[in-house]
Amino acid sequence: MKKHLFLILGSVISIFTSCDLSGDYNYKPDIVFLQNPIVINRSDTLGFTIDAAGEYMLDTIRVGDTVSFFMVFDGYSNHLTELNIIQSLDSVSSILLPPVESLDTIFSSTSNYNQGKFVFGQLSNQLYFPFSYVAKKASLEAKLIFKITSDANFEYNQNTFLLRTPISPALEQ
Repeated sequence: MKKHLFLILGSVISIFTSCDLSGDYNYKPDIVFLQNPIVINRSDTLGFTIDAAGEYMLDTIRVGDTVSFFMVFDGYSNHLTELNIIQSLDSVSSILLPPVESLDTIFSSTSNYNQGKFVFGQLSNQLYFPFSYVAKKASLEAKLIFKITSDANFEYNQNTFLLRTPISPALEQ
């Protein structure tokens, strides 16, 4: 009986001493769609595919279409520090952001919204971000790149989400 008690006690001690109880966790931040993108002016939901490189490819839209969607940026137990939104070609689409007053409640004054740089002003491990853009010019290679950075203490403290949207010419009326 004593032998079994010592084995159980030894196992419990071994388990607790092998755990990291400091609360320090490091996770790679994540970026996902909260909803499928929609074309507002046509009330059409866009589908997407993901290629082998992890690039998201939306269905084709037309010049003049406004695409809207929500993104979720999740640092898990780490705090998000910076969000960057980069357009591959500024001339083919125009990003529509929420009002500056709303952005200023989340992001610090060191942010530069026009350049796609959003620096977190408060500790936050998750962000739900409404996003829209308008297609201005036909292109097969229009891309939006979302890059999120967290305070995780290892080399994978950032993640990138690449979204390609083919844009066809507007329909003649």
